[in-house]
Amino acid sequence: MKYTFLAPAIILLSITSHAQMDVPAVGGNPRATISEEVGITSIALTYGRPDVNKREGKIYGDGNVVPYGFSTTSFITNKPTAPWRAGANDNTTVTFEHDVKVEGKDIKAGTYGLHMAIGTDNVTIIFSNQSEAWGSFYYDEKYDALRVVVKPVVLDKSVEWLKYEFIEHKEKSCVIAMQWERLSVPFKVDVDVDNIVISRLREQTTSQKNFNSTNMIQASSFCFNKNINLEEALGWAQRAVTGFNGQKSYVSLRNLATGYEKLSRLPQADSVMTEAMAMATVNQYIGYGRALITQKRNDKSVEVLQAAKTKFGDGFAVNNALMFAYSAKGDFANAIKAAEKAMTQASNDVAKKTLEGQLIKLKERKDIN
Repeated sequence: MKYTFLAPAIILLSITSHAQMDVPAVGGNPRATISEEVGITSIALTYGRPDVNKREGKIYGDGNVVPYGFSTTSFITNKPTAPWRAGANDNTTVTFEHDVKVEGKDIKAGTYGLHMAIGTDNVTIIFSNQSEAWGSFYYDEKYDALRVVVKPVVLDKSVEWLKYEFIEHKEKSCVIAMQWERLSVPFKVDVDVDNIVISRLREQTTSQKNFNSTNMIQASSFCFNKNINLEEALGWAQRAVTGFNGQKSYVSLRNLATGYEKLSRLPQADSVMTEAMAMATVNQYIGYGRALITQKRNDKSVEVLQAAKTKFGDGFAVNNALMFAYSAKGDFANAIKAAEKAMTQASNDVAKKTLEGQLIKLKERKDIN
């Protein structure tokens, strides 16, 4: 009999605890989520958005909505140990998909409760391992994952509804700011993008994605463009050509040759490009010829572009490219000839005007590259 009556009670308690009704957030403070990626690392914040509600000048400071430092609202100590929950209602949380640095300090991947101790000159930002606590009422310093101190910024215009924004975004970092009323609290997050991406590529190049030539080109070209992890990337480029489902195309061969070039293995690069040029278009000839100029292989550039003229004819694109190759070589006489020929073939006034300017420089024996 005890089992018969106890089971429904347990079921009812479970329903009461977990099946809440779908109603607006408490206090009219809407919930918000904002996220961005730095490299391939997602950074997301979830928070409640209180409004100023005619309390401007009464948000921050002793006796106001957000007291300075730590308040006595702790349900654990009843002492000034509770920071601000940096939002409204439930915990404000921040999630880092990978390990990052916040204000130069390491923090592991994961979800953290975000708290702040506001001051007039400094703000202590706290990342707590307790991410599901109710605001800061049960905040306990022993669960801190990280604390950093930052400088607050006074805003020119009041922000009515509290918000978090990614106010700066760079290739390997971002700056996130809490903004409410006339206060902004920014903090910088640095991401080890290159190593994170390489680690992910290593996983993917041993998965089914490895059997797609385009994927292997993408993985290797990322490294070539960054000048990182070159030996391993060369192996990926080789697999794009000769591995399972590898394909010999101009794109895959040019990518492989780039790997050899990055590693200063020019004989291998040239051998691969000899095979690639048999299937190259005129634009690919020209692109390769211009790339050789950047490598300061000017004689080779002229050779490639002359081969394009033989294969595709004496057209504007080839002559225009030859102008640059001869100029890089210091052969201004032939550069001028190529420019003058291209001038007669130009299809619009913009191209002609550009060539006129380049001709002036060439006649002054100035390199136009």
